[in-house]
Amino acid sequence: MREIELLREYRTRLVADVVTGKLDVREVAKTLPEETFEDDFSAADEPDAEDVADGEEE
Repeated sequence: MREIELLREYRTRLVADVVTGKLDVREVAKTLPEETFEDDFSAADEPDAEDVADGEEE
């Protein structure tokens, strides 16, 4: 379990360093594929606003 804790700590520190600009990831980011929200979910998968308001989610 110590390994998991260390990995979480490393991930937290990595994210913090990227967000604060201590680690520059712009060059690597240019090589990543474009991803959009629509690629992961289709509109058919989402409940209608009325269904959510009525509590009738699928």
